[in-house]
Amino acid sequence: MLRVIAGLAVIAVLAAAGWWWLSDGESAAAPQRPATTVNVVPAISRPLSDNLEVVGTARATRAIVLVTQVDGRVDKIHFQESQEVEAGDLLVTLDDRAARAETDRTRADYQRALSDYQRASRLVGGSAISEAEVANLKTTMESARATMESSRVALDDHYLRAPFDGVVGLRQVDEGAFLQVGAPITTLDSVRNLEVNFQVPERYLSEIRPNLTVEVTSDAYPGKVFRGRIAMLDSRVEAASRSLTVKALLDNADSLLRPGQFLQVSVLLAEHPALLVPEQAVISQGAQSYVFTVSNDDVAERLPVSLGGRRDGWVEITAGLDQGQPVIVNGHSRLGSGAPVKVVDDEGALMPAQRALLEEPA
Repeated sequence: MLRVIAGLAVIAVLAAAGWWWLSDGESAAAPQRPATTVNVVPAISRPLSDNLEVVGTARATRAIVLVTQVDGRVDKIHFQESQEVEAGDLLVTLDDRAARAETDRTRADYQRALSDYQRASRLVGGSAISEAEVANLKTTMESARATMESSRVALDDHYLRAPFDGVVGLRQVDEGAFLQVGAPITTLDSVRNLEVNFQVPERYLSEIRPNLTVEVTSDAYPGKVFRGRIAMLDSRVEAASRSLTVKALLDNADSLLRPGQFLQVSVLLAEHPALLVPEQAVISQGAQSYVFTVSNDDVAERLPVSLGGRRDGWVEITAGLDQGQPVIVNGHSRLGSGAPVKVVDDEGALMPAQRALLEEPA
């Protein structure tokens, strides 16, 4: 019996000690989680474009195949392949000896017919010549003049000139070759200003219109943007594709782009102010997206947000955030709401394109 009482006494002492230890532990301050080092960027307001992305084909504003209008032998080629030429520049000379001789003959015939008519005109009214004979001489003179002008045109056709400014293509003939009427010699394209043809789905008919800005890129020139404007819309929608053909005029002052080239076209349909945060600030879990902001007492707070368009590494926040609120861009992968944070500055937290937009005036 004494042993039982002694055992109960020991248990009571141990229970009292345990209760005291727990009470003392609860009264002590719980250990704090160390603050997580983070980088923050304020949410900014910048213009955001609504763009239509399509593909197009470059065309010269003016393009011809240079052909001969008369039969003849190529006497001289005055251009180099891929050479830029101006309107009126002489490109090809055909052997003109026969044409020049014909022009000299018709000029002489005209001068003789003119002289006969002028002499007869002074004698009309007397008995030396009748008015009918003078009229016949006038008709002969006018016919000779028309023949002379025709021979001059034929002579000019032996000199092929550029009808407009442009770039000549590859030569298809050599000096000494005999050409027949219509034989191709080279191509001539006006490339300082290009046309870009592309198809727009019919659902954009209410938004597409002349003078909208277009930006064009090519895989041949990574990072370079060519700018232009929509010039005109086709009069009908193609029934097979349910799309409208659109023509834009493009500045190609450096002559980098060539007719027939495949291009990526971005049409600026509209522009609106948008609240933007860096893309790396957004955390997506299923269909919901979140950002972490920092309260005044350096505590992280997770906010659900709705996303919109994107621009230069930034994403539009359509709901859930206010302008100027700091969002965490680095160090938030293991954060939870209420976690302590330590904000530090780091220029490397943003990519160069993102930082450029941050420094751009609102």
